Amino acid sequence: MADYSPNSQRRILIVDDDHELRTMLGLALTGEGYAVSHADNGNEAVSLHNRNPFDLIITELILEDKDGFKTLMELRRHPAPAKLIATAKEHWLSTSLCLRMAKHLGAHSVLSKPFEPEQLLVAVKDVLNAPGQ
Repeated sequence: MADYSPNSQRRILIVDDDHELRTMLGLALTGEGYAVSHADNGNEAVSLHNRNPFDLIITELILEDKDGFKTLMELRRHPAPAKLIATAKEHWLSTSLCLRMAKHLGAHSVLSKPFEPEQLLVAVKDVLNAPGQ
């Protein structure tokens, strides 16, 4: 049976090194009808987007292999750039500084961890429904 949800054609990539969080967010998004893929690092995210571009990429800013800032810059330079939501947890840099930097680098929205799945769903809908890139 075909999925006729208005979100069924929207492809979202979740980039986070926390497997449990990726799974939880993926379940929330698939429950809303989105097609969700996962990556646990920035290199994998860029590779997946290069092969088959996503409508939206949700990325953690503090990643082990390549930080989310470099990932954001690479994704923004892509010929078919995705809309971007950056997330950050408290780390050696302040969360608010990380999120301000992400906005400066092209993130369409930012979320400070921890956040509720409902907060993410609101941000996803707002970003995907906003005009333009």
